[in-house]
Amino acid sequence: MAVVLEEPLKELLLAINLGLSRDHRLAGWHILTILYHDSATGGVPITLGYLAQKYNSDYLDRDEKPLKDDVLKRILEVLSEQAKLIEVSPRKVRVQMKSGGYHTQQSYVYKITSSGIEYLSVMHKVIDADNTVAANITRINEYCHLVEKLATPDLNVVNTQLYNDFQNMVSAYNDVMKGMHKLDDDLSELANDLAFNHGGKAAEHLQAMLKEKAVPAFTQLLSQGPRLQALATSSSFSERVAHSQQGDDDLDTAHAVGDRAKMLLRFNKARDYVYRQLHRLAASFDPSASAIDNSLDTVYLLFQTILKAIRLLSQEYDHVQSQSVDIKALTGEIDQLMMHYQTINVPAPIPQHLPQDRFSDDAGDLLAASSIGPVIYVATNHTQAKLTAADNPVIADVVASQTNSQAGLEEFKRLVMQDETHGVVNHDLELKTIQARDELARLYGATGYNYYTSFALFGRPLKRVVALPSGEIKLHCIDESYQVTLPSGFEFWFEK
Repeated sequence: MAVVLEEPLKELLLAINLGLSRDHRLAGWHILTILYHDSATGGVPITLGYLAQKYNSDYLDRDEKPLKDDVLKRILEVLSEQAKLIEVSPRKVRVQMKSGGYHTQQSYVYKITSSGIEYLSVMHKVIDADNTVAANITRINEYCHLVEKLATPDLNVVNTQLYNDFQNMVSAYNDVMKGMHKLDDDLSELANDLAFNHGGKAAEHLQAMLKEKAVPAFTQLLSQGPRLQALATSSSFSERVAHSQQGDDDLDTAHAVGDRAKMLLRFNKARDYVYRQLHRLAASFDPSASAIDNSLDTVYLLFQTILKAIRLLSQEYDHVQSQSVDIKALTGEIDQLMMHYQTINVPAPIPQHLPQDRFSDDAGDLLAASSIGPVIYVATNHTQAKLTAADNPVIADVVASQTNSQAGLEEFKRLVMQDETHGVVNHDLELKTIQARDELARLYGATGYNYYTSFALFGRPLKRVVALPSGEIKLHCIDESYQVTLPSGFEFWFEK
């Protein structure tokens, strides 16, 4: 981005060393401090001799030589001619002689300007910038209210209220933009972290910042763009604000004594200042490419950051969706398997086999394969044995389990089924098959659920299971010394 610097700013940057003195690097700053502090005391004119005496007595650093008059003159020239932070004017002053009396002589008197006062305050703001520049948007409402107030056609220029409102609007705009830039940096950092780490909490935080802060603030700022554009293109608004600066309650000395020349010069400077500020603010809302490149506070760069963050949120959502398991579909598949678990054939797992012919600390470390050494095989004679039917292993009788399962189904129907789809368990039962007892105990667990696809009995899906207030129900199987106790009875229905 190429930002065009204005001429006053260029001159200030050229004089940023405040004196260009090799041996007295802080002399310019200390002289501004003396002028700012001692100008309010009055009584003693601040001349070259006064500045040299004050500096050498109060502001010398360790191992720093006293400031000479010729060095001080060069520093004052930089402060006055290049930086425009002080003013120099010839004036008659009273000087005390060694005898104690006074005489009048012509001398140059130095005074700090408004730019110098602002420079001192700005430097302190730079030091405290970590605390003063925060990503908050609390002054946006104040800024919008002042823009609406200044955009009204009837503005009073009798007093300084219009000028003060304009100054407050510029101040609120600067604070808002500092918060916007801070928010822009925070969003960029958080979006970068999200792009690499796919953090769920980071995504939630980023989404909250976008919804609660960034997007509403951007929308509210953007709505004031047309009003600022109208004020910047107005042919009379800058002059009206400059007139308001010299209203009835103005305390400037030139206004008090009626110095028309100084008042005119002050009016022109104020008008140019208002013109520059309005065009700077209006350029922040100009969507053209040249305005975006030349504006430090364009809101469209923040808009690009918001779009990037929204795009990353969409990518994060797609990533989470691609890595997630459809629980509903998985539950349905498991329920289908549970309904037919008796007919599923699960093959025996293949045993893992790793070559153990060579010694290695970590057999799974493939990077160490080159250092293990070659495998040496010894040829051995192998006799193939002839197998007969007598060598076959004994196969377990699976008919017995099928017979027991069928017997359990028959007993289940005989004891609890009222008809083909309806069954009731409301009293103690004495059973002969373990399958029937286990199915009844498992079926009672369905009373705590609203879906029953996982509780299919003998391959039949359930429709409904309801607990009965019949007290405890005991299930006992013959040839067993223990019994199963259910908290209550239950009633169930199968799907037709």
